[in-house]
Amino acid sequence: MKKIMTIEDNEDHALLIRRGIESADCSVSHYADGVAALKACEQIQNFDDRPDLILLDLQLPGMNGFEILSAIKKMPSLSYVPVVMLTTSARREEIEKAYQLGANGYVVKSEDFAMLMTKLKLVKDYWLSVVESP
Repeated sequence: MKKIMTIEDNEDHALLIRRGIESADCSVSHYADGVAALKACEQIQNFDDRPDLILLDLQLPGMNGFEILSAIKKMPSLSYVPVVMLTTSARREEIEKAYQLGANGYVVKSEDFAMLMTKLKLVKDYWLSVVESP
Protein backbone atom coordinates (compact mmCIF):
# COMPACT_ATOMS: atom_id res chain seq x y z
CA MET A 1 0.00 0.00 0.00
CA LYS A 2 1.27 3.47 -0.89
CA LYS A 3 1.47 6.11 1.84
CA ILE A 4 1.03 9.86 1.59
CA MET A 5 1.79 12.25 4.44
CA THR A 6 -0.04 15.57 4.45
CA ILE A 7 1.04 18.53 6.53
CA GLU A 8 -1.85 20.99 6.50
CA ASP A 9 -3.23 23.16 9.32
CA ASN A 10 -6.58 23.99 7.74
CA GLU A 11 -8.89 21.11 8.65
CA ASP A 12 -11.23 21.81 5.73
CA HIS A 13 -8.32 21.70 3.29
CA ALA A 14 -7.00 18.56 4.96
CA LEU A 15 -10.36 16.85 4.51
CA LEU A 16 -10.54 17.85 0.83
CA ILE A 17 -7.00 16.64 0.23
CA ARG A 18 -7.74 13.32 1.91
CA ARG A 19 -10.90 12.97 -0.18
CA GLY A 20 -8.91 13.62 -3.34
CA ILE A 21 -6.07 11.15 -2.73
CA GLU A 22 -7.10 8.42 -0.32
CA SER A 23 -8.05 5.09 -1.89
CA ALA A 24 -8.01 1.37 -1.24
CA ASP A 25 -4.36 1.23 -2.31
CA CYS A 26 -3.25 4.52 -0.72
CA SER A 27 -3.37 5.57 2.93
CA VAL A 28 -3.08 9.15 4.14
CA SER A 29 -1.57 10.36 7.38
CA HIS A 30 -2.29 13.96 8.36
CA TYR A 31 -0.43 16.38 10.61
CA ALA A 32 -1.85 19.80 11.44
CA ASP A 33 1.48 21.44 12.26
CA GLY A 34 5.15 21.13 11.48
CA VAL A 35 6.30 20.16 14.94
CA ALA A 36 4.03 17.10 15.03
CA ALA A 37 4.97 16.18 11.46
CA LEU A 38 8.71 16.41 12.15
CA LYS A 39 8.35 14.33 15.31
CA ALA A 40 6.62 11.64 13.24
CA CYS A 41 9.32 11.91 10.57
CA GLU A 42 12.09 11.51 13.14
CA GLN A 43 10.52 8.23 14.26
CA ILE A 44 10.85 6.72 10.77
CA GLN A 45 13.80 4.35 10.76
CA ASN A 46 12.59 1.61 8.47
CA PHE A 47 12.39 2.04 4.69
CA ASP A 48 8.93 0.41 4.68
CA ASP A 49 7.59 2.96 7.17
CA ARG A 50 8.44 6.07 5.20
CA PRO A 51 5.77 7.82 3.14
CA ASP A 52 5.91 7.58 -0.64
CA LEU A 53 4.95 11.25 -0.99
CA ILE A 54 4.69 14.28 1.29
CA LEU A 55 2.22 17.08 0.56
CA LEU A 56 3.29 20.17 2.49
CA ASP A 57 1.43 23.42 3.05
CA LEU A 58 3.45 26.62 3.19
CA GLN A 59 1.65 28.62 5.87
CA LEU A 60 1.63 26.60 9.09
CA PRO A 61 1.63 27.48 12.79
CA GLY A 62 4.92 27.24 14.66
CA MET A 63 7.11 26.40 11.68
CA ASN A 64 6.48 27.41 8.10
CA GLY A 65 6.61 25.01 5.18
CA PHE A 66 10.10 26.15 4.18
CA GLU A 67 11.50 25.23 7.59
CA ILE A 68 9.79 21.85 7.50
CA LEU A 69 10.97 21.18 3.95
CA SER A 70 14.57 21.97 4.92
CA ALA A 71 14.40 19.68 7.93
CA ILE A 72 12.86 16.80 5.96
CA LYS A 73 15.45 17.04 3.19
CA LYS A 74 18.23 16.73 5.81
CA MET A 75 16.81 13.48 7.24
CA PRO A 76 18.60 10.47 5.72
CA SER A 77 15.48 8.30 5.96
CA LEU A 78 13.38 10.83 4.02
CA SER A 79 15.85 12.60 1.75
CA TYR A 80 14.60 10.74 -1.34
CA VAL A 81 10.90 11.06 -0.54
CA PRO A 82 9.31 13.57 -2.92
CA VAL A 83 7.91 16.65 -1.21
CA VAL A 84 5.30 18.64 -3.10
CA MET A 85 4.29 22.01 -1.78
CA LEU A 86 0.50 22.27 -1.81
CA THR A 87 -0.50 25.80 -0.93
CA THR A 88 -2.70 28.75 -1.82
CA SER A 89 0.26 31.00 -2.57
CA ALA A 90 1.27 31.55 -6.18
CA ARG A 91 3.96 34.12 -5.34
CA ARG A 92 6.97 33.68 -7.63
CA GLU A 93 9.51 34.22 -4.83
CA GLU A 94 7.89 31.50 -2.70
CA ILE A 95 7.85 29.07 -5.62
CA GLU A 96 11.54 29.74 -6.30
CA LYS A 97 12.46 29.38 -2.64
CA ALA A 98 10.62 26.06 -2.37
CA TYR A 99 12.57 24.63 -5.31
CA GLN A 100 15.85 26.03 -3.95
CA LEU A 101 15.20 24.20 -0.68
CA GLY A 102 14.59 20.90 -2.46
CA ALA A 103 10.86 20.75 -3.17
CA ASN A 104 10.03 18.27 -5.90
CA GLY A 105 6.93 20.16 -6.97
CA TYR A 106 4.79 23.18 -6.20
CA VAL A 107 1.02 23.03 -6.66
CA VAL A 108 -1.31 25.96 -6.04
CA LYS A 109 -4.59 24.90 -4.46
CA SER A 110 -7.53 25.79 -6.62
CA GLU A 111 -10.60 27.38 -5.09
CA ASP A 112 -12.64 25.35 -7.58
CA PHE A 113 -13.39 21.94 -6.02
CA ALA A 114 -13.30 20.00 -9.30
CA MET A 115 -9.98 21.60 -10.30
CA LEU A 116 -8.48 20.85 -6.88
CA MET A 117 -9.53 17.20 -7.17
CA THR A 118 -8.03 17.02 -10.67
CA LYS A 119 -4.73 18.49 -9.47
CA LEU A 120 -4.58 16.10 -6.51
CA LYS A 121 -5.26 13.09 -8.73
CA LEU A 122 -2.57 14.17 -11.19
CA VAL A 123 -0.01 14.70 -8.41
CA LYS A 124 -0.84 11.35 -6.83
CA ASP A 125 -0.77 9.47 -10.14
CA TYR A 126 2.50 11.06 -11.21
CA TRP A 127 4.43 10.45 -7.99
CA LEU A 128 2.95 7.07 -7.10
CA SER A 129 2.35 5.46 -10.50
CA VAL A 130 4.59 7.08 -13.12
CA VAL A 131 7.86 7.95 -11.34
CA GLU A 132 10.20 5.29 -9.98
CA SER A 133 11.62 6.19 -6.57
CA PRO A 134 14.77 4.85 -4.93
